[in-house]
Amino acid sequence: MMRNMKKLQGGIIGGGKNSFIGYAHMGAVALDGEATMVGGVFSGDPEKGCVRGAELGVDPSRVYRDYHAMIEGEKGRPEGERIDFVILATPNANHHELALAFLREGFHVFSDKPMATSLEQAREIRQEAKKQNRLYALTHGYTGYPMVKQARHLVESGALGDLLRVVVEYTQGWLSPLVEDPQNFTTWHLDPRISGPSCTMIDVGLHAINLVQTVTGLIPEKVCADLGSAIPGNTLDDNGSVLIRFGRNVPGLLHASQISSGEGNALRIRLYGSRGGLFWDQESPDILEQMNPDGTSTIYKKGSPRLCEEARKAARLPGGHPEGLLRAFANIYQGAFRAIRGEETHPGRDYPCSFQGAVTLAFLEAVLRSGASEEKWTQVERVE
Repeated sequence: MMRNMKKLQGGIIGGGKNSFIGYAHMGAVALDGEATMVGGVFSGDPEKGCVRGAELGVDPSRVYRDYHAMIEGEKGRPEGERIDFVILATPNANHHELALAFLREGFHVFSDKPMATSLEQAREIRQEAKKQNRLYALTHGYTGYPMVKQARHLVESGALGDLLRVVVEYTQGWLSPLVEDPQNFTTWHLDPRISGPSCTMIDVGLHAINLVQTVTGLIPEKVCADLGSAIPGNTLDDNGSVLIRFGRNVPGLLHASQISSGEGNALRIRLYGSRGGLFWDQESPDILEQMNPDGTSTIYKKGSPRLCEEARKAARLPGGHPEGLLRAFANIYQGAFRAIRGEETHPGRDYPCSFQGAVTLAFLEAVLRSGASEEKWTQVERVE
């Protein structure tokens, strides 16, 4: 929905022609007409960046060779004409440096997950955002789906009773060809200099734990991890399972894999409570199943007038018309844009925030310590 006010202006680092995530970001920003993308660094190769900028119709003077030039160029513009926010759509290892650089110069930041590659870096970003009074948002896009908001409403309303167990999985198969032919193709996800200390857990495992936190409010306190690599020569995890002890004495299980042959983007969560359960599957995002103690199920569908207010507002099309991941991303941007404009919002609810990002990295570091140890139960460092 368009508000009667000046559009926000955004820039992006990344978003090359073949970048799926860049497409998702730029499409989501444009979807509600509240902001427009006016500049960026579209490639590490300045020549390719210029070509991509031209394809997007960006003013050539705002197609930059690197982030230093982008900050200098935008700061040199009159106030009110420079970008309001930047999107970081780059590989993991760049997130910390880029986030700090733009926050320090007074720009709001939207970042792909992970927030950084260590908890220490995440805390630095969190502190800088507070110091500069700038918005920092993580684009855990799956939390923008209407049925995720409905699931949270059912948990908060007590419809499930006391939570007894959490089971979440995120399985993909895109790395499975490397198990038999490790030279078949390469990806930065398997390079610790770019991906960080993990491949699969930092990539999809963090999405899974963030989904749990978003829906239930639970924070992991201890973990017992079993990590592995099925790809010959791979030094990072490409699959793993984690037993989790959350706050309020709730046990959980997280499974993450990128060598699950035939899987696409299977992010699934199951919650079991004293009065019933919930099941949601990202590949069928418009449906939420509430499992009742008598064996029956109540099915919630996107677009139904019976949904909670947050779930209804997160849908733009009538029931039966799929909206998909782009709309989920756009819901996150819309919540964060309200915060940038000074409207009342709830970080961690209207958009994923730096606290959630730091919690996921505290979880990751505990998982990696546990996976390398014979003393399995490992404490998760607390985030304030």
